[in-house]
Amino acid sequence: MIKSVLHTFITKIFSAAFGFLTIIIVSRLLGAEGKGEQAMIVLNIYVLMLLFTLLGNSTLVYLTPRFKFPLLIIPSLVWIMALGLVAVAITILFPSVLPHYAAETIGIAVLASVTEVNQFVLLGKEKIRKANRVKVLSPLITCLLLVIMCLFNSLDTTADFVLALGISYLFSTAYSVFVLRTDYAELTYNRLKTIPKRAFRQTTATMFAKGTTKQCGTIIQTLNYRILFYFLAAYFGEKLVGIYSNAVSLSEAVMLFGSSLALVQYSRLSNLNRTDGEAVLMKRITLKMTAINAFYTVLALLVLCIMPKGVYVWLLGADFESVRYIIRLMAFGILCISCSSNFTQYFASRGNFTISAFASLAGLLITLVFGVLLVPKYGINGAAVTSVVSFAVTALTEGGFFVRWTRKDTGTQEVN
Repeated sequence: MIKSVLHTFITKIFSAAFGFLTIIIVSRLLGAEGKGEQAMIVLNIYVLMLLFTLLGNSTLVYLTPRFKFPLLIIPSLVWIMALGLVAVAITILFPSVLPHYAAETIGIAVLASVTEVNQFVLLGKEKIRKANRVKVLSPLITCLLLVIMCLFNSLDTTADFVLALGISYLFSTAYSVFVLRTDYAELTYNRLKTIPKRAFRQTTATMFAKGTTKQCGTIIQTLNYRILFYFLAAYFGEKLVGIYSNAVSLSEAVMLFGSSLALVQYSRLSNLNRTDGEAVLMKRITLKMTAINAFYTVLALLVLCIMPKGVYVWLLGADFESVRYIIRLMAFGILCISCSSNFTQYFASRGNFTISAFASLAGLLITLVFGVLLVPKYGINGAAVTSVVSFAVTALTEGGFFVRWTRKDTGTQEVN
């Protein structure tokens, strides 16, 4: 398991490096206004992905060891394509829903969703390294294309970024299908007709029940993390969104190691049985992962907080002078939400996605209340304070449920 954690962490480091270089390129060449528009496009793509993967989300990690591949992949892909068509129809009827590059946004979201479904299947099979390669391919190609555009002085608008992102997801989708080519080979008529229709109905019902609960929690969590972008855009325009999005991206980068731990933790715990002895082991693994996560998150946050202000200006441009101050305001909230990811994966591995959804909902309610009160008056500073309070409430809620769930799980099993 340690090797899987290290491989996942290294992969996320490379992915973050490519993402960070992308942030630098877009920020310096397009300024705060262009960076804000780019951030809103990426956010809209991600929101669409959450809807497109209502069936094929991270619950596949839990379901893959328990069901055959065709029973999982067919409902996932059908749902993605159906929701993609619905999204196209909505944007035709209501163009203001996606004001920037609507067709491109939907197309990229479809490709990204298929890629993510394949990645979760690989995680469910405990093929961590292959899943990591799928994950890192898109930011790698996006970054390389942007660098090439810079060399030829052709990166002028956010349209160039959208083009690079679309090409990168086209390649990552193709690669993810190639990695699972043996499984996809099962999707022939002769093989599918041997599977009872009842099995498809039952599996789809299970996916919908668990996936809806899990994805509602993820949607709530995403709104909790990102709805302040919409607040800032509505009250102050996309320039402040660009500045705030960079601070958020850098702050969340410190969670790389913790998210690597949580991802491997989820994959490992999902393949354990629910016996009393293994319940103890699950608790011990989660507590150990949380402690390690907290330690390295604090170290990373210290680096960002003491880094001279001039470094941020040198990297991102003069528009982003206030980024360090925003990171300092958000530091405690980032630590809270980083640690809560271990509790989230614990509950997910037990097949319970309601608790995390409830915790995220509690955080979202705080975000809405404080956002309305603070953002219009204090701008970015109000958004940063709002996020801290929201993240703390989310973490405390999940932590409280974890203590309640595991109160009777005691023992001396070794964590390998």
